[in-house]
Amino acid sequence: MSTLNLRPVDTSSSSSSSKTKAIPSPSSLKPWDCSYASSPDGKDVNLLIMLHGLGDTKTSFFNLAKQLNLPSTAVLSLSAPDPLPLMDSPSFSWYPTFTSQFDPLPLSSQNPTKPISALRSLLSTLTSPSIGWKLEDIHLFGWGQGGTTVLELGLDIGRNPLAPPSVASSSTTMATETKEESIGGKRLGSIVCVCAGLLTHPTLQLRIATPILWFNRLPPNSAIHQKTLTILKRAYREVQVVQGQQGQDSNAEAMPRGTEEWWGIMKFWGQVLGRANEGWKGQGEVFEVIR
Repeated sequence: MSTLNLRPVDTSSSSSSSKTKAIPSPSSLKPWDCSYASSPDGKDVNLLIMLHGLGDTKTSFFNLAKQLNLPSTAVLSLSAPDPLPLMDSPSFSWYPTFTSQFDPLPLSSQNPTKPISALRSLLSTLTSPSIGWKLEDIHLFGWGQGGTTVLELGLDIGRNPLAPPSVASSSTTMATETKEESIGGKRLGSIVCVCAGLLTHPTLQLRIATPILWFNRLPPNSAIHQKTLTILKRAYREVQVVQGQQGQDSNAEAMPRGTEEWWGIMKFWGQVLGRANEGWKGQGEVFEVIR
């Protein structure tokens, strides 16, 4: 008969993946102008990247993310790369939406894929060993033009996986990459898109695994609502919809307002955000049984 022994297990701290990640230096995130904050509880399980709307900057969305105070979630807020001229205060755009005469470009002439390469490079930096995030722990939030950008980024990664940093320079290692790692390179933690949609229209059923929440104020029976949702469901496997308030006094592209409109988004994050390993909560010691 085998002898069984008990070995004490240290449960005094969370797993290493839940500890505060290295704070990226501004130089490591160039050319992005951004603001970063670790999780207030010291357990960086999730990273929420905020993309503002047309004509805004990183500041308002950085403050918003801190006010949300999501558990075990660090925050990175980006300013869009293209400055807008003739504005009273600093204003930025994710991709061109005006002509040289500052007339609005029609949607069919806008190219939302312009910042995708630089955003992919940012994700590669964040998932590098020196910083330590996993792609599936990175969550995106975008409003308006920023909402379209996060959807296009998720679409691009679903089509062209982000190579794991450890294998990016080794074809031999890449050949032995596990299936789980391969899937991981195609899936972000989640995307929340506010009052925007995809401008590129995939023609095939892609069924990208990144979960999507689409907040909108469009009449549910309208043609534009149905078209936008059809395109999203063609690209992504899981799309949840939150309907904001409608009416003549409601801006069709306004951010969520009040507890009722934020509730659906917070519920979605409750489903997709990772949780810190808080260890054994009972009394006494924990032992591992070994032979």
